[in-house]
Amino acid sequence: MTRIGVVTDSTADFPGDSQERLGIVVVPLSVTWDGESFRDKLDLSTADFYAMLRERDSLPKTSAPAAGLFEEAYERLLGQLDHVISVHISSKLSGTYGIAQGAAERVGGGRVSVIDSLQTTMCQGWLAMRAAELGAEGVAPEAAVAEIRSWVPRLRLYAILDTLEYLQKGGRIGRARALVGALLNVKPMITIRDGEAHPVERVRGRAAGMRRLVDVLASQGQLARVGVLHGGSPELLGELERLWKERLPGQPLERGEIGSVLGTYAGPGVFGACGLLAE
Repeated sequence: MTRIGVVTDSTADFPGDSQERLGIVVVPLSVTWDGESFRDKLDLSTADFYAMLRERDSLPKTSAPAAGLFEEAYERLLGQLDHVISVHISSKLSGTYGIAQGAAERVGGGRVSVIDSLQTTMCQGWLAMRAAELGAEGVAPEAAVAEIRSWVPRLRLYAILDTLEYLQKGGRIGRARALVGALLNVKPMITIRDGEAHPVERVRGRAAGMRRLVDVLASQGQLARVGVLHGGSPELLGELERLWKERLPGQPLERGEIGSVLGTYAGPGVFGACGLLAE
């Protein structure tokens, strides 16, 4: 039986203790903020990240991991296992995938398969989780990689920003537009489609945004898996879960927290939902 290890990067978010339980290795991105450098989720937890985001006027910069971190992870796992599946944030959002691919070519000897999730946050986490589950079941690497890649076009992620302030800070929109948005209580919905962030629509108010979020994701088709997400605002999950249970009774829900890469521009108070379409 082929033994498979799984690597991802710290932009993947996981429900509960699934990362630890499944033995998924996470290579951290770097977060640089006011001259300080942190390893994402190691030196700077997601909760601390959002607390600092609320307190500081500046925005952090996130950087892809050094190639050596991937090489070290691959070599260590290949010393114990037969194959590694490495799942990463969309190549259109970060250079992480390309760096992982280069590391795999240098040290993998054909035994490392690198997958572009074309996603981030919990959608990316689900792919890594499924890879680990398939490995534990003894599925051959080629079949496991094929299944993971077949999940990619079935993933959906939508998020609603609580404020336009952080898009304005990051230079994505002008100050006047951010001010008007705040005055009108406008909250934009965004999605990750074809590996890139796209605007979907604008809603008025958080309550309307939650209802609309549920409507939009539910309209995508039959969902095999659903997750609800927050960015530094866990109190929002209760209402999101209530709305989902009304819309899809009996559908299990997974909880997650949006990490620092998306959170840098989305800001604290962002909330979202993700789904995996049924086959």
